[in-house]
Order: sequence, then C-alpha cells, then structure tokens
Amino acid sequence: MTSILHVTPHLGGGVGRVLLNYLEHTLPDDMEQHELLCLDYANVAATKRAASLGIPLHDRMSEKIPALLAQMASVDIVVLHWWNHPLIYSLLVREVLPPTRILIWSHVSGLFPTQNFTDVLITYPDFFVVASPVSYDAQAIKRLEPSVRRDKVRLIFSCAGIEHVASAAPIPHDGFRIGYVGTVDYCKMHPHFIRMSAAANIPSAHFVVCGGPNEVAVRRDASLAGVDEQFDFLGQITDVASQLSTFDVFGYPLAPYHYGTGEQALIEALAVGIPPVVLGNGAEQHVVQDRVTGIVAKDEREYTQALDELYRRPEFRRLLSKTARSTTRERFTIRNLARSWSTLYEETLRFPKRPRTWPGSHGTAATAAKVFLASLGEFGVDYMTSMNTEPSDSVFEADDRISHGSELFRSKTRGSVFHYHDFFPDDPWLVFWCGLIRFNEVDHEGSLSNIIAASALIPKDRISIYIERFHGRV
Repeated sequence: MTSILHVTPHLGGGVGRVLLNYLEHTLPDDMEQHELLCLDYANVAATKRAASLGIPLHDRMSEKIPALLAQMASVDIVVLHWWNHPLIYSLLVREVLPPTRILIWSHVSGLFPTQNFTDVLITYPDFFVVASPVSYDAQAIKRLEPSVRRDKVRLIFSCAGIEHVASAAPIPHDGFRIGYVGTVDYCKMHPHFIRMSAAANIPSAHFVVCGGPNEVAVRRDASLAGVDEQFDFLGQITDVASQLSTFDVFGYPLAPYHYGTGEQALIEALAVGIPPVVLGNGAEQHVVQDRVTGIVAKDEREYTQALDELYRRPEFRRLLSKTARSTTRERFTIRNLARSWSTLYEETLRFPKRPRTWPGSHGTAATAAKVFLASLGEFGVDYMTSMNTEPSDSVFEADDRISHGSELFRSKTRGSVFHYHDFFPDDPWLVFWCGLIRFNEVDHEGSLSNIIAASALIPKDRISIYIERFHGRV
C-alpha cells in the first residue's frame, strides 16, 4: 500500500472540496492510504467531512514543525497543495525537508504575481502538477528546456466533480436571472463587473451574486452606479444547486490577471446546463467551448452583447445548455482525476527519496521579507531594490511602484505583502511595504504609523524623507 501525505496551507472552500471529493473517491482503493496535514487551520466543515470519511486530519502543523517533518519522512509520497501562502513558503524556504518524494499540485494558474510560479518552485519537487493547460503559459514553465518540461511538469485538470449539483433542475421564476457564483473580490472578479452587467439591454434582468469575501464593496459599487435594485448579493452559500436551478445564464466575467485554473463554479454551471458568458482569459477558454457550450467574449462590450443575445435567442440558449450538460458530465469527473493521480503516484515511486533545501535560502534564519521575496521570484525586483537601505532615485522609484501595485498586490490575502505581514507582523520590511501601499489607499494615518514603525531596520534619514513627503496629507 502506498502512503500519501497531503500538506495544505489550510483546508476549506474550493480547494478543500476538490481534495476531499477526490479522497472520498479513492476510499474503495486499498492500494493507497491518505492523510491530511494543514499548516494553518481546517475549517469545521472540512474537519467533519474528513472524520466522516475516516481520513486522518491534523491542523496547525506550522506550530509543530518537528512533527511535520517526521511525518513527511515516514510516508512514501508527499503531495504539497500549493498556492502562494506565507506558511507554505516559510516551510519550503526555511526548512531542510527530510528524504522524501514530493509532488507539488498547483491550485492556481501561476501566470501573475502574487500567485506566480518561480523557477525554483518548478524544479523543487519530483513532479510539478498544473491544474489547467493555461499554466503552460507561465514564464517559469515556458523557460524550461523542452526535455525538462516533459520530465518535470504534469497536467491533471482540477475539478471537484459534479455529483453535488447533478440533480439540479430548472425552477420557474420571474424575469431573466443572470447568476455569478465564486470569489466576489476584484482580485478575481472583473473590476467592471457591475458596469458590464448593468449595461445589458434586458428589461427583466436580475443579477444574483453568490460568494465573498468582499461582496460589501461590490454591492457599494452597484449602489454608487444607481443599479443596486438589479443586483442581489447573497454572500457565501452552501446549497449551490438550488441557486443554479434559478439561473438562465451564468455571467462569469473574471479579471484578466486572475489566478484561477479549473474554475469549479463554471464547471458546475455547465454541468447543470446553464450557458455561461465569460471573457477570453486563458483558464476560461480551456473550460468553455465558444458557441458550443457557452460564449467567450473578447472584451467588455462583447460580454454585454452576449448577455443580450442569450436573452433574445432562447432556442440558441437551449442548444448551448444541452451541449454543455452532456459534454461537461463526461469530461470533468472525479473518476478521471483519481485515475490520473494514481498513475502519477506509480511514476513517482520510481524515484528514490531525497532531502530538499531551497536554493539560496538561509534556513531558519531567513527573514519573513526574504521568504516573501522567494515567493515572487522575478516579480519581486522592486521589493528587492527597496531593501537597499541607502536612499537613491532607484530605491524611491521602486517604492513608488510598490505603492501602486496591482489588485493582487493590494489584496489582504492571496500571497500579498499584507498576507505575509499577518503571519509575520514583526518583520520591519513587511511593515514598511504595507505602509507604502496603505498610503495610496487613503489610509494616511495608518500608512505613516507603519513607516515610522519600520525604523528599527530602515535608516532614519530615509524614514524622515517619507514623513516629510506625507506632511500635510495626514
């Protein structure tokens, strides 16, 4: 029997559903024995589900590193479930892992910072597993020699199955309901979601938005645009099937810089037969077949036009629905996922166990800021420049670019500097960078307090320059 240890940053939500649904499917197989370790927490639902399946689950393992390393050494294969999370990188960069076989399963596309692949991340494990073909466009994978890419990278399309929504059937309702289920946050949802939705020329349109965590901010945008009566924000939901049963169209416009891969919410809508309208981002194009199972719009204007078209052409909508339902239920199954992983486990067992050390790290002495830089790779050049303590034009230019970073860099989680600061609040560079970004979010008092607090490491003359710049704006 092959013993397999799954190590995750935390367990719950989308990745938790994918992993636990997959493990439930493996239970009849007496050739594999699985165990779950979470570096941070496992939520209540995941804990109960694992217990009901008889799968050992332990969380808060970042507080028990010796026990974690011993468990890694004792199993045949370690599967590291990866997205940019401070505790994952703290483990990889700071610890020498014992002899083991390691697979890294990426649950993000890896295309854009802060959820980007790095050269070291790809070559660190025995195999690096991507969850969507879109990940082959990541720079760290494209740079690999063809032979290395062939030997090192594997594709296993991620999904949580569709069994939990399979019974969903249309429920009669008033108006034309366009639904969105997923992350309600502009780090993933298109920043013009409200505008491109409300622009649809559909008299009876009603937009139902399910998910979080920032639904309050998106609701506020609808109110500011004067269209809040067209939108219904439900927050996190547990019964996806009941909501899908009321949708006529699945409106799922994501930001071009989003980090998603398999897009489980999109797969569920297709499996139920709800034709989706998406933008032509890489991940969505690998799930939706344009004008076969849904519509792939090239820009905001086409997105709005597609909503209009599906309202005006009910026969076309029904044709897309029928095709989406049949093809998705064949293509995205837990059976396919489990078979692919079993094959990869067999391939991995051919490798000898070996210890792992993150190249260029300083072990447990690595600062949290250095761990954060390791997570960004080539995309961390401004942060690296900023760490030059001597003031210069290049340093201030780098600081300025940091303060105006993208949505993902300004996110409170998602591998941002704020995310790292939450786990490592005493690192002065993380404190300083949070201050730079907060200043351009109009939190001037909070920003200045961050920058002053960073003076433990950063020379006082540099801090003084920032205090002078902010004078009169606080």
